[in-house]
Amino acid sequence: MFNLNLKYKIKKTIKSIYSDEFDKKIILEAKRLGLKNNKLSKISDLSKVEFRVFSQWGEDGIIDWLINKIKKIPNSFLEIGTEDYKESNTRYLLLNNGWDGYLIEGDKSATKKIKQDRIFWKYNLNVAEKYLNLSNFDEIIKELKIPKKIGLISLDIDGNDYWILQKLKFFKPVIFICEFNPLFGYKKAISVPYKKIFNRTKEHYSNLYFGASIKAIQSTLKKEFIFIGTNSAGNNAFFINKKFKKYIVPKINKYKIYRSKFKESRNKNNKLNYLNKKQSINLLKNKKIIDLKNNKILTIK
Repeated sequence: MFNLNLKYKIKKTIKSIYSDEFDKKIILEAKRLGLKNNKLSKISDLSKVEFRVFSQWGEDGIIDWLINKIKKIPNSFLEIGTEDYKESNTRYLLLNNGWDGYLIEGDKSATKKIKQDRIFWKYNLNVAEKYLNLSNFDEIIKELKIPKKIGLISLDIDGNDYWILQKLKFFKPVIFICEFNPLFGYKKAISVPYKKIFNRTKEHYSNLYFGASIKAIQSTLKKEFIFIGTNSAGNNAFFINKKFKKYIVPKINKYKIYRSKFKESRNKNNKLNYLNKKQSINLLKNKKIIDLKNNKILTIK
């Protein structure tokens, strides 16, 4: 009988080799796109330099364009909310540019996969296995030994994003990327109320109740950062530290906010049900939000 353990090891080795070769090919293609983008002295909005390598949407291309325009940017990043790091905003930075990486992810099985990935020993990648909240923030940051001067921070935790951002902004990175909830509109600064343990699925089966509006993110960062637009998917907002604005601000014609078109709502069986925006908002009408300008708790309806 064929040794099952040996069979598993062979499959794992083949998968690892295939994965490495696949990474090499897509990174090579991304380099070509990056070189083409970097010749652009000015763009109409961020969507014009999008391409996807490991990011969910076109963030890889936007980040690549930004870091190639900014001189003396610190070569380190912090990404919060990474799952198993196969799909992320910073993996391309790690593999293509060799930046130092710091990750915070609370899921034990996900962090285990990260540490089993070849990139964990090949690169300077540091991982904290914790669900970040306001109580443990300082402890986790100290544990990771994140440098004070950092090039990029990406925040996507599907929950307490606004509240964690209050702490994160003091890092003053050159580039800030924050996910926002497009269902919360574009005119009001609103957020879900803070919870020490916020689970997007448990809060509402639809997976739509989380995070904050883009206005809430903009209001938080406006003192020291400049909003330069969103990705074309309409769920990630990009900001530049004001100290570096001369490298980026004159090169973008419009800081465009794209309206999201994706339909990610789920039914009670956790299956996609493809509700439109109006139907999705109606589904959440009784959920509580905070009007941050007036500090009032309201319902979405």
